[in-house]
This record gives sequence, C-alpha cells and structure tokens, in this order.
Amino acid sequence: MNDTSTVQKLLDDSVQRVPQLRCALVVSADGLLLFHSPAVPLNDGETEKRAAMASSLAIVISEMAKLEGIGPVVHHAVEGERGMCLFGLIEQGLVIGLYADGGAEGDVGRELGVLLTDLPELLASDTRRFMFSGAS
Repeated sequence: MNDTSTVQKLLDDSVQRVPQLRCALVVSADGLLLFHSPAVPLNDGETEKRAAMASSLAIVISEMAKLEGIGPVVHHAVEGERGMCLFGLIEQGLVIGLYADGGAEGDVGRELGVLLTDLPELLASDTRRFMFSGAS
C-alpha cells in the first residue's frame, strides 16, 4: 500500500468508526484539499470552502499562539450547539479537519489523536505529490 492509499484508508477508517463524524480532511498550508473522507461530495463547493477555512483558521490560531508565547499549536476546536470541528496541525503547515455532529466529542478527539500520531510520517515527504491524488 502506498502512502496515498494509506492516508486515505486512515481517514476512511476514522469516519467509519465514529458514526457522528461526517467528514475528515487533510489540507495544505495554502488551503488546497489533499485528502477527504468519501462521505464528502466534491461537486457541492462545500469541500473547498472547508479546506480554505481550515487552513485560514490554523494560520490565525498559530499566530495567536505566537503572540501569546504559548508554543506551537497542536490542535484546536470549534464547538457549536449541534456539532463540532476539530483541527490538528502537522509540520509543513498541513491541517487535519474533522467535522462531526454533536455528542461525539470524546470519540472525535480520540480519532484526531490517532491521525496526529499516524499521518505526519506518511505526509512528511513533499506534499505536492499528494495534490489531486487523494482528493479526486
């Protein structure tokens, strides 16, 4: 199994393990969608919006952490009345985004931990080779 299919399998497994987890993404530092869980339709425009927003939010949060002197950001969360978004930051500015319905906070947090452990090594090489390969 090559790195691309391994990354895709890890995202797919996360979405399958947690019923409330609607989608999982890996996004480049500049907002390009590299990978997505299969539950995400590509033709609705929402996937690209999620990718751009995840990248932008990661930049804002990282800059705030620098300003406050709290060190590098590992993850951050946006929680609403009906759901949540968890984001993990990997070296090279890559962002993992998990989007879930309410009631799955612990399970989604655990999946983010798994992905933050397993994905960095797979994505450590030149991320340009992943562009459009996993997000097709």
